[in-house]
Amino acid sequence: MKRMKIVHTGILAAVLLVSGCSGQTNNKSEAGGTDTNSASVSTEPVTLKLFVSYGGFTDVEFDSYFTQKVMKKFPHITVEKVTGKLADLITAGDVPDLIMSGLPGIPALQEFKITEDLNPYIKKFGTNIANFDPTLTEQIKKFSDNGEFIALPFRMNVPGLFYNKDIFDKFGIPYPKDGMTWEETVSLSRQLTRSDGDTQYLGMSTGGADRMAMGLTLPYVDKKTNQANLLTDGWQRVLNQFIAIHSIPGYVNDGKFADVNAMFLKEKVVGMAAYWNAGMIGNIEQMQKDGTTFNWDLVTLPTFDKGRGFAWQAEAHNLLISSTSKHKDQAYQVISYIAGDEVQKFFNKKGSMTVLKKTEEAKKDYGSELDFMQGKNLNAFFTFQPGVHEHTKFDQKGRGLINDASKEVMLKGVDVNTALRSAQEKLNQYIQEQTVK
Repeated sequence: MKRMKIVHTGILAAVLLVSGCSGQTNNKSEAGGTDTNSASVSTEPVTLKLFVSYGGFTDVEFDSYFTQKVMKKFPHITVEKVTGKLADLITAGDVPDLIMSGLPGIPALQEFKITEDLNPYIKKFGTNIANFDPTLTEQIKKFSDNGEFIALPFRMNVPGLFYNKDIFDKFGIPYPKDGMTWEETVSLSRQLTRSDGDTQYLGMSTGGADRMAMGLTLPYVDKKTNQANLLTDGWQRVLNQFIAIHSIPGYVNDGKFADVNAMFLKEKVVGMAAYWNAGMIGNIEQMQKDGTTFNWDLVTLPTFDKGRGFAWQAEAHNLLISSTSKHKDQAYQVISYIAGDEVQKFFNKKGSMTVLKKTEEAKKDYGSELDFMQGKNLNAFFTFQPGVHEHTKFDQKGRGLINDASKEVMLKGVDVNTALRSAQEKLNQYIQEQTVK
């Protein structure tokens, strides 16, 4: 098991001894609604172990949030990032204090029965949940039927339709506009998809059938019956729209899908890409540093119906506290500080979207300290609300089966109904197998 540990210097320890002789702390409230130190909490040195369960979180990001922010705010707290398999850590009795996960990964964590209800700490430390983005709080509440609040979000992810202006300019095609439907986007994609000399240009990357379905907030499983829910008009609509895009010549070669995401960023031969802001902005930032960037902008994500729909589904990176942690108060101090106004404002300006309410100030601040984001249509991220999804522990399997169904239709000529029926049967079989374990 690999570990990355930040060790504090003797100077910080000396400062701690001078300033914290009482072993308690009582600082003023965070502007974001959490008084991180209002309750009487020991300032004795403590190490909190952090495990990343679902969603990317690089060592650089760990350093930015925990070394540069948390451990300077709380010099008596060391945060240690641990790796491996969570099940193995639990079996070994080495359960982490903190767990980071995207929203889709939370049901799997709940299966381990180690998630802590944060309501007592929210009350104890005076956290104002009303300050968070209401879509995120509604989504987190969906993980419990008895009022538990088991995570605090700290970095929001929203999608947009990014596009390469150079390709549109090359062929004299008007840029995409905010508020387009998938049908309108397909029409634009057809105009872009062509061969130019030895170069094949493609119109767009959809993000996959599973992400397209987020725009309709389609469930994979009926939570009341615990049965697959893929044989619906909504799923048919998604696959038919997926086919309309990928049946344009050029998307399938030698029985395989073109790697359109790589072609958009690396080869720069794809006109548009539907993608999460965190991933795309991060990639473009790195390209900017490498001198390999391109002339880009973005518009709102396409919707199935004109003027209404969802910007995929609510998604954020979140921090949970283990119910077995011996340092729950300190753990909550850490996660509430990261989710508080000071830290959220700092990272929002640097392109990591705040999980707090999207005030006009927050929208204006987003990406304001990144030169390459200036002049971009960033309002596209805030036009449509993300959908609230009924997550289940079977969703990840369902997503894979839906994407498999889209491949069967496109690559093997299977009709949509047959592909969905097969996915339905496989998902029900999987649910049954997991239920009897």
